[in-house]
Amino acid sequence: MTDDDSESLPPAEAFALFADETRVAIIEALAEEATIEGIDGPSFAELRRAVGVSDAGQFNYHLSKLRDRFVVKRDGKYYPRYAALKLVGAIREGAFTERTESRSATLEHTCPQCERSLTGIYENGLVRTECDEHDMVFQTSVPPQAAANRSVSEIVAFANVESQHHIQKAVDGTCFLCSGSMSVEKPHWTDGGSLVTRIDCDSCWMRMHLPVESSVIRHPAIVSYFYEQGIDVREVPFLSFDFVRSEAQTDVVSEEPYRIRIEVGPEEDAPTLTLDEELNVVDVE
Repeated sequence: MTDDDSESLPPAEAFALFADETRVAIIEALAEEATIEGIDGPSFAELRRAVGVSDAGQFNYHLSKLRDRFVVKRDGKYYPRYAALKLVGAIREGAFTERTESRSATLEHTCPQCERSLTGIYENGLVRTECDEHDMVFQTSVPPQAAANRSVSEIVAFANVESQHHIQKAVDGTCFLCSGSMSVEKPHWTDGGSLVTRIDCDSCWMRMHLPVESSVIRHPAIVSYFYEQGIDVREVPFLSFDFVRSEAQTDVVSEEPYRIRIEVGPEEDAPTLTLDEELNVVDVE
């Protein structure tokens, strides 16, 4: 294999390479070096000392298994490839290695449908909010590293911000899990009177079911409008905004071309956004 090798490596073989703790230690040590700007990568001897292997021959054997897919050598120095940095990130995230303790707490936020207090629950790497009347309101994944040293309410707040990012990325056409392309299904009305859509990843299992209004939470016109009212949209559960949960403020105003009109508020200065069937904002009033 060469530095320019472009052959695909089967996933099982890629993960099998890291069944040995020395190889994991190698990419972790290189990742630490890579975070220091302006510092050259370590030499063979420096890397071996950092990993803590006394036998040079044994260390060379393990290092050679990682070249050139995960580690590259330039001018006698070793550097991690992007794949190695991604793997170290996944390790530090804790999703593969850490067990999470189940926790729950009553939240300050209320159910979008009945205004009852919500309960936040974190278990098995998932955080969800529940209402006694309407069951689960919201659920998403939160890795152990993100949940560590955070209260349940702080985990829910973190998840809300992350979900806003994920939704925006999905609407823009990129899966937040695998970076594959995502396709937006033409919105449709539910029996309950909500206009919803589905966004599917073309490469992995990710599928998002969303009220169309949630796709514009981070639009500059909406962020600015609420900011002037002293509201940071990042700090409010996106399902709690009146314009997201009120079907009266959203309507399909045209079929050809397909257009959705979302009135963000009753105030005269509240923005009104027009979207196409792929949730692109085509007009702001």
